[in-house]
Amino acid sequence: MTYQPTITRPPEGWPDNLQALNTMTETPPTHVQDTTGDVYKIFGINKKSVSLNQSHKPNLTRLSPNKIESLGQVVEQSEPAAEGEGGHAERDHALLSASGANRWIHCTPSALIETRYEDTSSDAADQGTAAHELAEHKLHQLLGEPSTRPVSDWHDEEMEDHTDTYADHVMAELALAKETNPAAFLSIEERLDFSHIVPDGFGTGDAIIVGDGTMTIVDLKYGKGVQVSAENNPQMRLYALGALARYGMIYDIRCVRMVIFQPRLNNVSVEEINIDELTTWAREVVEPAAQFAAAGQGELTPGDWCTFCKHSAQCPALQAKYFDVIPTDTAGAPEAPDPDTLTDDQIATIVAHSGELKKWLGKVEKFALDQANQGKKYDGLKLVEGRSIRRFTDQEAVAQAVENAGHNPYQRKLLGLTEMTKMLGKKQFDSLLGGFIEKPAGKPTLVPVADKRPELSVATVDTVFQQLDGKEPA
Repeated sequence: MTYQPTITRPPEGWPDNLQALNTMTETPPTHVQDTTGDVYKIFGINKKSVSLNQSHKPNLTRLSPNKIESLGQVVEQSEPAAEGEGGHAERDHALLSASGANRWIHCTPSALIETRYEDTSSDAADQGTAAHELAEHKLHQLLGEPSTRPVSDWHDEEMEDHTDTYADHVMAELALAKETNPAAFLSIEERLDFSHIVPDGFGTGDAIIVGDGTMTIVDLKYGKGVQVSAENNPQMRLYALGALARYGMIYDIRCVRMVIFQPRLNNVSVEEINIDELTTWAREVVEPAAQFAAAGQGELTPGDWCTFCKHSAQCPALQAKYFDVIPTDTAGAPEAPDPDTLTDDQIATIVAHSGELKKWLGKVEKFALDQANQGKKYDGLKLVEGRSIRRFTDQEAVAQAVENAGHNPYQRKLLGLTEMTKMLGKKQFDSLLGGFIEKPAGKPTLVPVADKRPELSVATVDTVFQQLDGKEPA
């Protein structure tokens, strides 16, 4: 996305009535640029000011004429930008990408199978792209390099805070590196080629700090659905291999420090690995898997890496993994026996897989619905109109009608934590309301032993009462 001005400040200044700007072009302006270069989405153009629909600055809701540089539209880039200039959304993607490495290393046929499916986007992906582009701009600013602030409807105060924190973290990593190596430098959003290990393999490193001794790679993860660890992370290690291929002949790099920065989950995860261990992993684990993956060979192997796989809804190996733990009747159809008729092993297996199974069933249902909406027929199923809820066609008219009848149509209600944080901003929220926040103990839940949360101590007869005179508790 890029901002294109259509009305710039006239030499004689803006007209007395700014509303005239709406008719100066065939298409009314949708965005405004202030005198500092920042761009905002317009809510409306009033007589004396431009009101803003979205602002990254607290309490800034309108711009007066002396603060307006131009008005215009935000449009899609007509052509992909040159390498090093484009935003995240325009970048090419490798078949054996670093971001998908955890999947194609463990399930080698998945990479080619996924090419059968169209690329789709999501709000989470678009938001992540906007955050990366804003973070990149801020790093360039902190380095004193020229940069144009990106424009996105996703920009809000939360994103401003988190990208500020990320940029500060990267600069702190750079300052730390310069303490022992004054020549260390920061490379931002660099294309990293690891095709000497993976056929046609490449990716983009968010921030790479290069110098003698330890090279540091920082990767921004803006999502908050899944916490990401840097430990044994194939994506980060492939980035390290790409950076090492580029700079290893110039600098005496003996160790790589890989940092996952995930601000919305307060997660900063670090792994350090020496070059010998990294290259051994590349040779013994990645190279063989990449050869199979590039050829579409190997066995479909289900696991945690299936979460974002496009083929998961139709994958027979994943289906077998889930349905093998579900009891069936004599005809092979799933059944739901009473839990007290199951063995301990069956219960443990079913509970351990229940979260993944629910997600997978949702994927299958969504896939089947999408196909049915395109005309596909499934035996025993039909497409019908779902349940709907009544709603007002015009809320303002409803409110006015109720007020005219002598009643109050509105109900006073305290904003929730999320809405209150958005209204006040995180910093003001913490200072103003931090003392009123509590986090009660969560409800006990049964999870696999690999879960990082500490195990609860359950009160039982054996743990509450002490044994007396060698007798068992009553």
